[in-house]
Amino acid sequence: MKHFHNTILIFALVAVLASCHSTEANYKASYEKSIAASRTGEKGEKYEHDIKVRSQNNYEVDGDSIRLQRHYFNIVDGDDSVIKKYSVVVAEFQQKFNAKSYCERLRKEEGLNSYVVYVARTRYYCVVAQGYDDLSVAATFARAPGKYMRLKPMVPKVYVLVRA
Repeated sequence: MKHFHNTILIFALVAVLASCHSTEANYKASYEKSIAASRTGEKGEKYEHDIKVRSQNNYEVDGDSIRLQRHYFNIVDGDDSVIKKYSVVVAEFQQKFNAKSYCERLRKEEGLNSYVVYVARTRYYCVVAQGYDDLSVAATFARAPGKYMRLKPMVPKVYVLVRA
């Protein structure tokens, strides 16, 4: 009889532990709810303004306009010899791990000579898909990144970064 009670107790304990775990769907729903909440009200206005500013073209090359940014930056992955004069930024992350991961995907899946730089002013790790010495070629890539890579850019608008 004592053995029977112990068996029932063990089954009950297993059932309780199995039913009390979070799933990926729960985490995703919670994350999406918090993102939606952060994009409403005053925070939402700031977010919309930030996206609008980050999507504007500000420089003309070969009769067409592109977004060009001049910032001081440091290379995170590799050495300074990799950096060209004009860097085409296709992703921005706040965490170094995410930036390096995206950079590795660009290298492996797309065959691009990508690298990661850190811009202290914006506090972003920027993933550069390809660096060029000619602004015209960099602008061509920035205007139509879909021709050069299949991965989705992780910025509102692909832009050219120049070291100040």
